[in-house]
Amino acid sequence: MKKSASLWLIATGLLPGAAHAESGVNLYGIVSTAVRYTSNIDGHHHDQAALVSGGMVGSRFGLKGAEDLGGGNQAIFQLEAGIGSDDGRASYNALFGRQAWAGLSGDWGSLTFGRQYNALNNIGWAFNPLDQGWGNFWSDPLYIGGDVFFQDYRIDNSVVYRHTIGPVSVQLDYGAGEQPGNQSRGTTFGGGVQYQQGALALGVAYDQRRSADGANTIRNYTVGGSYAFGNATVYLGHMGRRESAGDAEFAISYVGLGYQITPALHLSGAYYRYQQRGGVTTQFQDKPVLLGSGNADSIALVGDYALSRRTSLYVEADVVYARGGTVGRETEYWAGTPVTDIDSTTRVGVMVGMRHQF
Repeated sequence: MKKSASLWLIATGLLPGAAHAESGVNLYGIVSTAVRYTSNIDGHHHDQAALVSGGMVGSRFGLKGAEDLGGGNQAIFQLEAGIGSDDGRASYNALFGRQAWAGLSGDWGSLTFGRQYNALNNIGWAFNPLDQGWGNFWSDPLYIGGDVFFQDYRIDNSVVYRHTIGPVSVQLDYGAGEQPGNQSRGTTFGGGVQYQQGALALGVAYDQRRSADGANTIRNYTVGGSYAFGNATVYLGHMGRRESAGDAEFAISYVGLGYQITPALHLSGAYYRYQQRGGVTTQFQDKPVLLGSGNADSIALVGDYALSRRTSLYVEADVVYARGGTVGRETEYWAGTPVTDIDSTTRVGVMVGMRHQF
């Protein structure tokens, strides 16, 4: 059941077009849980077995709706909560931490206000070979070096405009910094364009965020494409990030293939190449530790089997070989403590899980 990312975004409500079907309110959700085993998770050869929420897609429930205003216009809204299917807790330290917005839509596009996804997220994930349109998963190789390429891709206090003309979709987004006495600190802005015509899809997006104190500006970009032929789809993409503070730079390139073996069984595999350089530091330490340059290679495989239209089983395997400063980034992100006294490390993981949507 291979789906394009844009179709999935509509089906689960990431795009305002999901509310255009009819006036009213809909309840929807996904529950996904997996068992994962990871070797050498901390760089010191300690393994981990865990029940993880999400697995191949984040668990959530939400409400979305629309009201016909006449003249082809609608009032639309969406509230979406992330949930831990392993412990029942709310995600993102908020009731509706995934999305919370309201706005208007019509033939002119849509204009929405609240906590929303930026263009970098919507376009960047569309070309990740392993996602099959479901969004990120727990051990996605795009998280090598930490969650750096999407830099807070849910924007608080934001205004988002979207419009589709034929095969071209455009998104522009702006998040207010709301810093007293300064209109630029803490702000974020970006945009993207996606083209989808027949078997070919292409996309590019950019996002920029300024820190609340004005000391750092983060710039992220993504470019990608996919092409479908027969039962197969090939993916190619590149993402980059630059931080003005410390002049740190990050990049990841990837190529992959998805194949629909039977109507129920889909397989995909991908290779990722990650690099970092400049003044790269740890992400979560009270006093940042300088890590410097490094790189990593990763290979991952995913099998997804549909038991029904709403329930699937999946299995995933991945290996990451990190070198130099990337070792500190990897071990801090996955185990909480950065390792700086070894030159390289290899982490292997396998995951088996179940996904149900309603």
